[in-house]
Amino acid sequence: MLATAAGSYGLAATKALPDAVQVADRWHLMENASPAFLGSVRKSMRQIRKTLGATRVHPKLLTAVERLQYDGYLRREQTNAAITALAKDGVTIKEVVPYWS
Repeated sequence: MLATAAGSYGLAATKALPDAVQVADRWHLMENASPAFLGSVRKSMRQIRKTLGATRVHPKLLTAVERLQYDGYLRREQTNAAITALAKDGVTIKEVVPYWS
């Protein structure tokens, strides 16, 4: 697999050996691609779950880290619901802020 080396090393190699073919090894490709892929999946998870029909999360199937993330998600959902309810009741932002400060 041919690719252009990125960053300072790639620039230095190009200056030193302009006719050389630069290649990227599998580990570095995966190391660089993984965060981008995972970020894209995270942003799309709600739509992915909806498409798959998997709208429920089964807490017993989660890893310890996933459980912590899920618990945080549940807390944020509860907070958002409470703030939305207060806003519907006409409570101003200045009055809402002390609840979560």
